[in-house]
Amino acid sequence: VIFLFVKLYYEWPQKFEHYGVFIKPSALEKYERYLGNTRRTEKGMEPRIEISGHLHNPEALKDANIKEYEIGLDPVYVDPNNPANDRPHFLYVPPTDHIAKIEKEDVERIDSFGPWHSAYFASYFTITGLHGAHVLAGVLVFIYMWLPVSKKLYQRNPEHLANRVEVSGLFWHFVDLVWIFVFPLFYLL
Repeated sequence: VIFLFVKLYYEWPQKFEHYGVFIKPSALEKYERYLGNTRRTEKGMEPRIEISGHLHNPEALKDANIKEYEIGLDPVYVDPNNPANDRPHFLYVPPTDHIAKIEKEDVERIDSFGPWHSAYFASYFTITGLHGAHVLAGVLVFIYMWLPVSKKLYQRNPEHLANRVEVSGLFWHFVDLVWIFVFPLFYLL
């Protein structure tokens, strides 16, 4: 139940409030201080074309009169020339107070980190959503086993109830086993 609570009320909403702003190739130089592409090119790395963070003015997505997006920068974009930011961080790095103003005319596309953002997020939401649905199903089965209905079943046919308890236990442990693979795949890699 804690898993479902964390997913539905904390983790998933955060993804939908976090945006990736893809800069047009012609405007990359203008945002060099956030991208750090000069150093990346010198080191033989792919240039960055996306600036990500929390969108501070979501009304800019719909209002054509607002000419720029205000993005609360992820730590990588605050100091893009720091070699420590070339690779993903294993430990949590807190958000920053730095805000970048990106003109709408320089933006190729802007997407929240929902399933449509990339193949990674499509897989992430699909797998964790399916896992969450199976956790919920397991919890409902266990609740059913504790209800008086199961007592009546036990009084009529104890072997039948024992089989149901065993099968529901196997289901729960399989869901647990799947989590052993899902967790490192999406959270540690």
